[in-house]
Amino acid sequence: MVRECSDKVAPDRCTYSILIGCFCRMGRLEHGFAVFGLILKTGWRVNHIVFNQLLKGLCDAKRLDEATNILLWRMPEFGCTPNVVSYNTLVKGFCNENRAEEALELLHVMADDQGLSCPPDVVSYNTVINGFFREGQVDKAYNLFLQMIDRGIPPDVVTYNTVIDGLCKAQVVDRAKAVFQQMLDKGVKPSNGTYNCLIHGYLSTGKWKEAMIDEAVCIFDKMRQQGLSPNVVNYGALIDALCKLGRVDDAILKFNQMINEGATPDIFIFSSLVYGLCTVEKWEKAEELVFEMLDQGIRLDVVVFNTLMCDLCREGRVMEAQRLIELMLRVGVRPDVISYNTLVDGHCLTGRTDEAAKLLDVMVSIGLKPNEFTYNTLLHGYCKARRIDDAYSLLREMLMNGPTPDVVTYNTILHGLFQTGRFSEAKELYLNMINSRTQWDMYTYNIILNGLCKNNCVDEAFKMFQSLCSKGLQLHIITFNIMIGALLKGGKKEDAMDLFATISAYGLVPDVETYCLIAENLIKEGSLEELGVLFSAMEENGTAPNSRMLNALVRRFLHRGDISRAGAYLSKLDEKNFSLEASTASMLISLYSRGEYQQLAKSLPEKYRFPH
Repeated sequence: MVRECSDKVAPDRCTYSILIGCFCRMGRLEHGFAVFGLILKTGWRVNHIVFNQLLKGLCDAKRLDEATNILLWRMPEFGCTPNVVSYNTLVKGFCNENRAEEALELLHVMADDQGLSCPPDVVSYNTVINGFFREGQVDKAYNLFLQMIDRGIPPDVVTYNTVIDGLCKAQVVDRAKAVFQQMLDKGVKPSNGTYNCLIHGYLSTGKWKEAMIDEAVCIFDKMRQQGLSPNVVNYGALIDALCKLGRVDDAILKFNQMINEGATPDIFIFSSLVYGLCTVEKWEKAEELVFEMLDQGIRLDVVVFNTLMCDLCREGRVMEAQRLIELMLRVGVRPDVISYNTLVDGHCLTGRTDEAAKLLDVMVSIGLKPNEFTYNTLLHGYCKARRIDDAYSLLREMLMNGPTPDVVTYNTILHGLFQTGRFSEAKELYLNMINSRTQWDMYTYNIILNGLCKNNCVDEAFKMFQSLCSKGLQLHIITFNIMIGALLKGGKKEDAMDLFATISAYGLVPDVETYCLIAENLIKEGSLEELGVLFSAMEENGTAPNSRMLNALVRRFLHRGDISRAGAYLSKLDEKNFSLEASTASMLISLYSRGEYQQLAKSLPEKYRFPH
């Protein structure tokens, strides 16, 4: 194109600049730089527009080091001082790649006047603040916001929205509310987005749900005071939260208010209301609402109903979910296998396995074929209820009529047999699995190893474990934990420690359960120096003790009569805000009943010195 133009109209610098921009947007940087070379060849001076397009192209291609070199060295060499757009382009590039620290360094270059009299503007700060929030560095983002104000750069609505949204997502809603108030005090008019951030912040806060929703309602009502009308997103968030909390009447009021203001509800709002009405058993109103959706041209399909059923079952409202099937049929939506699987799972989770079993017959009667998930879910329900004979009957049904049993099927039955002490049947099953060449996964091996160890067949389990190691399978840390625990319980400490030492050779890292097993054994044997070394190793691996481990260690020390060390680990529980387990509390109470309590109590943290 350039060559053709040379015979007719000579391209100028603007022509070349447009070409560079096009090539950079297409990701063809090599052509962009070729055109840049043509500009230099003509002797024209390159300007900010040309360089900024190249910088943008390099940042989009994630070639940030080259972009940095152009900004800080090449541009000055060509007599083109970078402007704020140049810096902001690279700042955004760093933040897009989760490199907010490097973006901050560039911001400091600008702010400290090393940017050749190019101080950062509100866009520069907004970009880096957002970058830190995206990376989860909330304090750094907030401190930069304060620093921006100290430097005399007034935040705009984008700044406030970014900070409020970031604080809300970090569950620091009180601080977000303070920033919102500051926004009002400074005369910056909030947008709908500002209110969306605050409303979502209050509604997603885990604590004090009622109070948080009331706060969200107040924020919602404040919108009108600022001359804004709530949009469908504002209404949707509030209506959904009210329904989830059981305040369905309040949700209906907001829904009616929305209609009166001329806002059109979407499928999310309708679905939230249908869910809420189902939870309070207002089925006629729910059905009326569904027909209203259809009248408004909102297409209801089986996916929407399945989602509602899943939400209800997750809340333990399985009977309400089952009644949705009737509603589906009345509005012309045919339930599918997923609909019934959801109900089967819900009934099993609430211990109603007989109700779940009846649904299999219902599925067949309406022409639906139960799949692997249906059978496996019911099998798990039977095994959880220790109804192994029923589980076996279901397995036989699968083999005769249903889908081919998969590894999940066999794992479920195996686990159930071992859990109920039917060791010989479990062993027979896994031998049949070997003979029938059934595909196993690592979870299958873990079930069998655990079952063998629990039934005092540690030598047999160890042989299987060694076989797994020689096959080059990807072992789990759980596999090692099973074997280490069994060896320690059987008094084979050296073998257990040797196994512990080989974990890293298999590309694994000990988890808190591994360390807990070793630590409990060290206390039992009185090897307290080794315990200190073990805790240091935990810290180096980045593994923190959990509540179960600390409670277990406290009990071990109390059992040994080492009250002083038990007190030290009680303090660790408090530091991490963990609770005492019932068995730990029971041992402490037992300790207080002994005659030497007065002397022993001095070794415990003050809060555990109960009055005698």
